Amino acid sequence: MFDIHLDFDLLEKCNRCGACYDICPSCLNIDGYDPRAVIKDILNGNAGRWLTSVHIYQCLECHHCLEICYQNYGFENAMTAMRLRAARQGIHPPQVRRGWDMFVKTSRLGEPSLAARKKLGLPEPRESGKEEFLKLLEVYRMRRHGPSPCLRER
Repeated sequence: MFDIHLDFDLLEKCNRCGACYDICPSCLNIDGYDPRAVIKDILNGNAGRWLTSVHIYQCLECHHCLEICYQNYGFENAMTAMRLRAARQGIHPPQVRRGWDMFVKTSRLGEPSLAARKKLGLPEPRESGKEEFLKLLEVYRMRRHGPSPCLRER
């Protein structure tokens, strides 16, 4: 079910405790963000209903829950596992797809503003390493799925 090992005994304790709710930036600032609802469904075998939910992406991975947790577990683990499971099934928010497409195209997650860099006294950005990245991506895809038609066209 999950590619990341989830300790269901610890998740059960996590779900009952909730000590981290008072320090979690997402719990404090995002209406409707409730990791315990996700954890409850994971424990009940209904995790799939969250794969298309924005809530699994609202965990900031700030580790506050891990730091306060007497088990050193935190609900961050559940959110990370859910995002990985969703990604492996090709489910993700549109901005994740756009970010990936931009990265494959340029090997950057965004284009640096040359004017802003100049204003701040920063040097021009180095070459992106796009070609090396595409070679590594092709090797990875070949090992996993066979040749990628989009990369063979180059």
